[in-house]
Amino acid sequence: MRFMFFELSLYLLINVGGKHMNNPYNNKNNSSNLYHQYNRAEYSQEENYKKQSSIKKALTVTIIFCLIISLLAGLSGGVLAGIYYPKASTDKTPGSTLQNSTNKGGDNEQTKNNTPIYSLSEKGKTYSSISQIYAEKVDATVGIVVEKESSSSFWNASPSTSSGSGVIISEDGYIVTNNHVIEGAKKIWVYPSDNKPIEASLIGSDAQMDIAVLKIDYKGLDFLTLGDSDKILVGEQILVIGNPLGYLHQSLTVGYISGLQREIILDNEKMTLIQTDAAVNPGNSGGAMLNLGGELIGIINAKSYGNEIDGIGFAIPINDVKKILDDIISFGYVTGRPYIGVSIGEILDKNTLNWYNMMYGLELTDIGTYITRVEEDTPAFRGGLKEWDRVVSFNGKKVESPSHLKELIDECTVGQVVEIVVIRTGAEKTLTLTIGERTPYEN
Repeated sequence: MRFMFFELSLYLLINVGGKHMNNPYNNKNNSSNLYHQYNRAEYSQEENYKKQSSIKKALTVTIIFCLIISLLAGLSGGVLAGIYYPKASTDKTPGSTLQNSTNKGGDNEQTKNNTPIYSLSEKGKTYSSISQIYAEKVDATVGIVVEKESSSSFWNASPSTSSGSGVIISEDGYIVTNNHVIEGAKKIWVYPSDNKPIEASLIGSDAQMDIAVLKIDYKGLDFLTLGDSDKILVGEQILVIGNPLGYLHQSLTVGYISGLQREIILDNEKMTLIQTDAAVNPGNSGGAMLNLGGELIGIINAKSYGNEIDGIGFAIPINDVKKILDDIISFGYVTGRPYIGVSIGEILDKNTLNWYNMMYGLELTDIGTYITRVEEDTPAFRGGLKEWDRVVSFNGKKVESPSHLKELIDECTVGQVVEIVVIRTGAEKTLTLTIGERTPYEN
């Protein structure tokens, strides 16, 4: 703004002042009193000189006035910019990317960046057909091949591999998949639309929500925007894009939302998932569930198997994933996850109980939920838990199964003090634990 006033001042000095001081009869189309005064023929030369002198004084005053206004405007603009610019730079703007936020070490003292790496829904976007959605969104899905530790025998040695799917959520190469797809990975390869493998780095993962975030060093990638999974309805049509069987790259299946908030237990983790009848097969894990607006509303993660089971697949609601993504990108792990540091198993019948007693020289007395491993320097270790303790109750609630115990632990907060009752060599013991926080090294 101050430059505009400065330029106006120069313009008045050069164009207006110069013309009037050099030739008082210019600008004949001007309707001002100055023109009419200077256009009168009966004015004497002396009067003209006087008028020119007064004009010069008036223009000088005008120029000084404009310069003062421009300086004031510049100062005002600087103050206003100082007030409003910081607010604009920290807004959660859809489509913006997180800069310099990756921290694989999980440093808990790092300040979380408030700008998500993903983009929110494209409101008002409509498509004329499913094929149009697929054509526009398919390049934002990838195949994933994981190389694990080699399995070897006397006769041969071969690497162990597994496959899955992934979803690109930012133009600079952040990818979401399932934790179980990349678990135990030695190397991770991503297969984008051109089917040329790119090695990816693991930013972080969360076993509880079965989510992992990968990164490839690319710019300008197609990516999916995140929708609102709280607004989906049973009967709504959806699309699933993934990598079934590990080689049917970017396959499309179409179905409907069959159910919402389905509680499913996977690896002792109780999850609340979206149910669909769209075809889901091995390799689809980590793939995209899209609505008819082309928005990502779920991450495929499970299928029910069985000779008489068909058309039942599950996806993690995308609203449950958003906070996970924010934490993994900022800290390398999900903050606030309760942790005690044990592995849990279950003995379901007397025959199995007798077998364990015979094989390991134990004195187990009943079926139930058992501690099978206690990690050193953890809340469980410090609280006195031991291997083969049978857990009776946790925080005042009777333990019914390993998944139930895991659920009770997850209900706690970091730093909370709880009591756990166990049976050890036939005697009941009550122990006190302080809940810790799960970090990347304790997944």
